[in-house]
Amino acid sequence: MDVSIASDSDQQLWDDIIFSSIEGTLFHTWKWLKIMEKHNRKKIFSRQYQGILYPLIVREKDEIIGLMPVFFYNTPFLKMACSPSFSVENLYLGPVVKKNDKNKTHSKQYLFLQFQKAIDDFLKNTLKSNFISIHSSPGMSDPRPFIWSGYKVEPEFTYIIDLSPGEKILWGNINKSTRNAINKLERKGVSVDNGSKEDIEIIYNLLFRRERIYATKEFLLEIFQNFFPENLNFLIARKDGYPLTGIITIFYKNKVSIWIGSPKITSTEVSPNYIVYWEGIRWACNNNFKYFEIIGASDYSLFTFKNKFNGVIIPYYTMKWYSPFNRFIISLYHGLYPRLPV
Repeated sequence: MDVSIASDSDQQLWDDIIFSSIEGTLFHTWKWLKIMEKHNRKKIFSRQYQGILYPLIVREKDEIIGLMPVFFYNTPFLKMACSPSFSVENLYLGPVVKKNDKNKTHSKQYLFLQFQKAIDDFLKNTLKSNFISIHSSPGMSDPRPFIWSGYKVEPEFTYIIDLSPGEKILWGNINKSTRNAINKLERKGVSVDNGSKEDIEIIYNLLFRRERIYATKEFLLEIFQNFFPENLNFLIARKDGYPLTGIITIFYKNKVSIWIGSPKITSTEVSPNYIVYWEGIRWACNNNFKYFEIIGASDYSLFTFKNKFNGVIIPYYTMKWYSPFNRFIISLYHGLYPRLPV
């Protein structure tokens, strides 16, 4: 298999494959990737590094097998290949296999194995990466080729709610205490409406004060300019016109996902995040989407809140590989900066 780097002239081809593939997400689309390239950054020893986007296309002869967006960081200590990049609020990205309904299951598994080997060879031998980090999308179900290539593979989780039963049944499926909390919020005059550009700053500042966001405000504004209202929406909880909390949702294909928001509110009253999440589910139902995703089901500290909406756990995977020398560098880095992720 051959690996090439896509150019701007391949945008339509790239996006068509992303849209048709099980693994393809809004984060994989060409425009979103280019915005990530502009705003991503990684801080190492007080210096900022920006990753360069490599949108990889894997072909078997003239047939495209799959795609893989990678961000490459060339630092004095590490040559890092990452998918997704840092500081852009993406929990997953990773490989995308082109849809081919003619191939049988065993053929698909073999092609994915060869696809992964081609990507691995490019990252290690062409880019000379000595650290690779890949977070797959929930559509990728087979991490074995990465395990066989020496990656450390760990499961992550997201919540998916099937919207087909309809609003009434979905309401009944929610935890009873959560329904009571939502009713209480409504009685107290808390309402939820669709936000606007001005509400980006509100959500951003709430998250920034709680150290819950790493992206810049400029990144969020550029995402807004390019994806609102076709693929992005805001839901803001207010009382007496005053904004309390909010979420940014993204929608692509048949799914709505909570992307950013719902900062914890310091208050003795009921958290308005309950009503924001429910209104997000209602909005998705009323706009004929099939699924609603609550991203971030791996965080134990948020389990008691996110679990109450009756979502089904869907796995995805993180795959990491270190060169032998850089295993030592990483351990040294963690020794000096134990709280900083790598």
